[in-house]
Amino acid sequence: MSDILRWRTFLTTAALALAFGSSVFGAAIDEVLKQIDPATGKAKDTATAFPISGIISARATLADGQVLADVQPTGGTGVPLLVSKADGPKIVVRNELSLTGPLGFSVLKVKEGSVTVAATNKAFGAAEPRGAEFFKDAGSLAGRYVQLTNVTFPAGKFDGSGKIKVKGAGGEVTLHLPATLKEREVPAGPQNVFGVPFKADGEWRLLAARFLSVSNKANLALATKHTCISCHNPDIKAVGPAYRDVAAKFKDDPGARAALIAQIEKGGTGKWGIVPMPPLGTKVPPADREVLVDWVLGYRWDAILSE
Repeated sequence: MSDILRWRTFLTTAALALAFGSSVFGAAIDEVLKQIDPATGKAKDTATAFPISGIISARATLADGQVLADVQPTGGTGVPLLVSKADGPKIVVRNELSLTGPLGFSVLKVKEGSVTVAATNKAFGAAEPRGAEFFKDAGSLAGRYVQLTNVTFPAGKFDGSGKIKVKGAGGEVTLHLPATLKEREVPAGPQNVFGVPFKADGEWRLLAARFLSVSNKANLALATKHTCISCHNPDIKAVGPAYRDVAAKFKDDPGARAALIAQIEKGGTGKWGIVPMPPLGTKVPPADREVLVDWVLGYRWDAILSE
């Protein structure tokens, strides 16, 4: 139960901190947050099953297979959820859901079978950028989607503990992650980490939802220069597949890098539909191909962090 109880401060702070804007989901989530006693962090009403709609912004699988996640209105403050192992596969970052459940301490305990996926790959508002120093007291943005900027991971692999400390100019921040990352190599180089702040054991932490290289904007500019963006978008399917979908398909393939470099050089068809990809070997220099492929494959973390 300790993983669940850690969310008490998170939800209490969220209930006090912020307004909910004009989102169509705000009213329902507002009603849930009003049920939390600001003095104790406990739910006033643990009997009513509240209907909630929103978009999953972050999630982590617990040791028993249950899923802790945050569901939020577009651009607003979210509500933490506890979801059964059976419904866990629906709790994917960017899924828009409707669900029902009563409050139990600091989380909405989702009724098994009540989760309905309305849409996938939905945006939930821009991330608010913050440096590591912000996590000395992140109470002002508890429950909101933020971007922890320019941090580095310790060398090596994830240990499967579900936690890791990253370093930024303003100090260290603890990330909470799926235990399924065990034995995967950590992201290389400076990263921006996206997720939802919460407080546990007296420390402000981040439930991580996405890793993107600090060079993401420069890589996007390079892709634009070589006209890649005329057919592809990093997040949404266009003429060709979204880069995050390509990365997800190849997330466990050790030969992916070589295959995608060859795809840029020689082109091809049939892998993602009938629209052919033209050969770009004469237009995109070899060094740029490598940069672009490493950037595309960096989106594999979107899929890995949803496992």
